[in-house]
Amino acid sequence: MIWPSAMGTKRSLLRQAVVFAAAVTLMVVFLFIFGGWMELSLLHVSVETFTESPRLLQNPNRGFYRIYGFCITDQAADYTAEVDRLYSGDDDTALALIEVNLMEYRNGDISPAGLENIDALFKALVSKDKRLIVRFLYDLEGNNLLTEPSSLDLILRHMEQLQGVLHRCADGIFTLQGLFIGDWGEMHNTRYQSAEELRLLAQKLADVSSSRLSVRTPAQWRTVTLDGTDIALAPRFGLFNDGILGSESDLGTYGLEVYGDPPRSRAEELAFQETLCRSVPNGGEVVISNPFNDFENAVQDLSTMHVTYLNKDYDMAVMEKWAAATVSESGCFHGMDGLSYIERHLGYRLLISGVSTERNLFRQQLTIEAMFRNKGFAPLYEEPEVTVSVRDMDGGLIGEYPAEHCLRALSGGPERGKTEAVQAVIPTRELSKGVCKVYLTLKDPGSGREILLANTQDSGPYGYCLGEIEVRR
Repeated sequence: MIWPSAMGTKRSLLRQAVVFAAAVTLMVVFLFIFGGWMELSLLHVSVETFTESPRLLQNPNRGFYRIYGFCITDQAADYTAEVDRLYSGDDDTALALIEVNLMEYRNGDISPAGLENIDALFKALVSKDKRLIVRFLYDLEGNNLLTEPSSLDLILRHMEQLQGVLHRCADGIFTLQGLFIGDWGEMHNTRYQSAEELRLLAQKLADVSSSRLSVRTPAQWRTVTLDGTDIALAPRFGLFNDGILGSESDLGTYGLEVYGDPPRSRAEELAFQETLCRSVPNGGEVVISNPFNDFENAVQDLSTMHVTYLNKDYDMAVMEKWAAATVSESGCFHGMDGLSYIERHLGYRLLISGVSTERNLFRQQLTIEAMFRNKGFAPLYEEPEVTVSVRDMDGGLIGEYPAEHCLRALSGGPERGKTEAVQAVIPTRELSKGVCKVYLTLKDPGSGREILLANTQDSGPYGYCLGEIEVRR
């Protein structure tokens, strides 16, 4: 039997234990909160103010390009010296259009010597600091019907033979233009024009390569991708247009009834490109001075089309017209000549519009957020590698932190006002007493080159400074 007095004593002891445990818990919570508050109260953060600059940015995978043609034969050639010679005066572009003429092999396989020459050519090309727009063709003079193979199977065979070099040099190729057919490789004036033949060529080129691909017209895109329903081909195919702004139809690029596709107006095809080219590249040549390529009209349509690249040397009459125009929009570009304005907006043009921070009391973390905009005509087509680092005042690395972002979603063009956040979380307990700086860097994953931003700040050895953290611990 347990006496009532003993039971009361046990209850009292139990209550005391509960009260003690609660007090300890409250003390721990208090100390944690107080410690965190003290931690954060001794942390002072200041961020940079970012403004837009009109500067020219030599970033990868965008801008003007020049054309370089190579006729492949069995004769040995020093392609390293040839590429050095051709590139010697071309230090203001990040892209090059490489036309590879296979006319020598229109009656049979590419010979072992020819394949060795192609391999040597691409080794020389990818060793340089330019991404490549590549077009294989059988004609450089507008006489394709005289020079292209008389058998579709032979073109397919040539594609198969090039599989090795296309995979070895994939990192250096921005896009492959065309399907080997047509005058100048532009997919017109060819005996292989049916929907079935185009699909065969497109599927084969996709099979033997891992690069982006492109066709000449929106109607051809809809044909080879089955109006976008082919989930293997549609994400890889973009457009190239060597009649940009040349007429209402861009010299026959729009408005034709082909492959069972009803004719579409210029407005319809521009709207089609605005949607499509948020995810795949578009570029080519502007031609024939006319009202469609007057400066303000050109800016509007190049923006809608999300144009990433243009031929720097053609059409010079259009280039000179743009150079004579003056930008009237308000902001940092006011008064600039039109050619310089278009050059700066081809492709992507990223800038930081603001930086903010948020401190988490319980987790003892500092979140830093940079808001980005894309003022260019087109998006990035590869997600950049973004790194946030903290360094002491001597540049010593304190820590690097992964950044969450989706910068590819900034399509530019008509959506140039859209913003996307880049966020990184910095554990405050990793910071030592004193002042440190927070930096951000962006790199192109294909070339490894830094992506420069269109702000007034310069990129330093550690990237762009977002702000300072002072720890008074």
